[in-house]
Amino acid sequence: MERCVIISGRRYDFADDAGKQVSGVTVEYMTGDAQADEQQRGFPVLKINAAPELWPTLTAMPGVYDVDFKQRPGAKGRPTLQIVSVKLVSPLDFGKMLNSASSVAQPNG
Repeated sequence: MERCVIISGRRYDFADDAGKQVSGVTVEYMTGDAQADEQQRGFPVLKINAAPELWPTLTAMPGVYDVDFKQRPGAKGRPTLQIVSVKLVSPLDFGKMLNSASSVAQPNG
């Protein structure tokens, strides 16, 4: 399991060009691996698709979750990462964080 911040989730359900029904959940998340180089700083947002059964377990977004990932064979035998399960550790209130940050006095520059 890996501890992640799941920022958002979006369900999808549609028929593809061949008429096959496609459904799932797109999950956007961050890990604790910060980037610090000349090209990027901070925590990159990652995006992954998951089975539709994951949706009911995404009870608070954004939130801190323990996420169980698994590698599975993809196209041409290349590994693909999939979310197997998630467990909520703690919800996050970005609105509260933003409001408290805006109330901090800014130095005159």
